Amino acid sequence: MKVLFVATAYKRYDGDIITPWLTELILRLRDKKIDVEVFTSSYKGLRDQILDGVKIHRFRYFLKNLETLTHDETVADRLSHSPFSLLLIFFYMIAGSWAIVQLVRREKYDIVHIHWPFPHIIFGAFARIAGKTRLFSTFYGREIRWFTKKFKWLAKCLSILLNKSNMITAISTHTRTELGKYIKSEIEVIPFSAVVPERKVSISDDKIILFVGRIVERKGIKYLIKAFNEVKDEIPHNLVIIGDGPERPDLEKLADRLDLHSRIRFTGWISTDEKLQHYEKCSFLVLPAVYDKQGDIEGLGVVMIEAMSCHKPVIASNAGGITDIVQDRINGLLVPPGNTSALARAIRTLASDTELSKKMGERAKKSIDERFNWDKIVNKLISLYITEEK
Repeated sequence: MKVLFVATAYKRYDGDIITPWLTELILRLRDKKIDVEVFTSSYKGLRDQILDGVKIHRFRYFLKNLETLTHDETVADRLSHSPFSLLLIFFYMIAGSWAIVQLVRREKYDIVHIHWPFPHIIFGAFARIAGKTRLFSTFYGREIRWFTKKFKWLAKCLSILLNKSNMITAISTHTRTELGKYIKSEIEVIPFSAVVPERKVSISDDKIILFVGRIVERKGIKYLIKAFNEVKDEIPHNLVIIGDGPERPDLEKLADRLDLHSRIRFTGWISTDEKLQHYEKCSFLVLPAVYDKQGDIEGLGVVMIEAMSCHKPVIASNAGGITDIVQDRINGLLVPPGNTSALARAIRTLASDTELSKKMGERAKKSIDERFNWDKIVNKLISLYITEEK
C-alpha cells in the first residue's frame, strides 16, 4: 500500500525538531510495509529530499528568501504579527494545488492522508480527482478554531469537501466534539504518542517543578509563575521552564518583579537528551493551558506523554485534549484553566506529598503504556486503511 502524507511542515534535516511524532508515525508505518511519502511546503527554497529513507516532495510557492510561512512557527502565529503572510497563503494554496495534481498523476497512491485539513483539504480534493485516490483527513484541533475564526465565510465550502473524505480522524475526543458541527460521518479518535528514545531510565526527585513547551499565551505560563509565587515559601522546589517564544521576555520580567529570579530558570530550547534528563529528575510537570485570544487551547499535549513515560505525574488544566491523557487524582491533577489559586493548591499537594506523587507517577507510566502505545496507534490506523480499501 502506498500512502502520501500531506502536512504543513516536515523535518528539513536530521535533528530538526519539526513534528517528531509525525516522523515516528511514518517510520513505524514503513516498518509495517506501508510505503509512506510526504508532500509538504518548501522552506527558503528547499526542494525534494530523502530523509530516513522517506521521500519528501516539497513545493515552491514564492521567492526563495520569503518562503517562511511554515516551519519556524505556526501559520496562525505568523499571521498574527505579519499581514504579509496573507499574501503568502494565496500563493501557497495555488502552488500546492498545482504541485499535488502533478505528483499524484506521476505517482500512484492508494491513499492521500491530509494532516491539518484546514486548508489542506483543498489539496486533497484535487488529489482525489487527479489521482483517483482515497482520501483520509486527520484533525489536531487548533486548525479548526483558527480557520473558523479567521475564515468563517469559507467554512461551509470546506465542510462539503471534508465530508468527501473516506475517513476522518481526530487526535482527541475534544477535537472530535469540535468537528461534530462540520462532519456528518463517524469520526475515529487516533492520538499520537511521544518520541522517547530507548534508554536506561534513572528516576529521581531533585525538587524541580517542570514546564516544557513554546512560551506562548495558550500555555498559561504566567499563571504557573504566579501560583509558584504563592507556595514558594512552603516548598523547597525550584521552577524550570524549558522552551522559548514571544512571551518569554514578559515572563522573565514577571519573575523578577516577584523576586523569583533565584527560584525560576528559563533554559530556552535544549537537546532531546537534556530534556529527558529533566523529565527523569523533576518532581512533576505542569501544563497550565488556557484559551488564548484566538480561542485556541491545547489539542493533546505531547510533553505530558513524555513526562508520564518517565514515571512523572502531571498537573494540567481541565480543558482541551488534556483530559484524554490526565485522569484527575489517578495519574495527575486537573485544575480549571487560568485559576491561579487552584493551580497553587495542586502544586502544594504534589510538592508536599512525595508518596502520593510517586504513586501517581507509577500510574502515569502505566496509563501511557496502555493508552498511548505506538503499536496500538499504528495498528489502528492501518486497520482503517485496510477497511476503507475493501
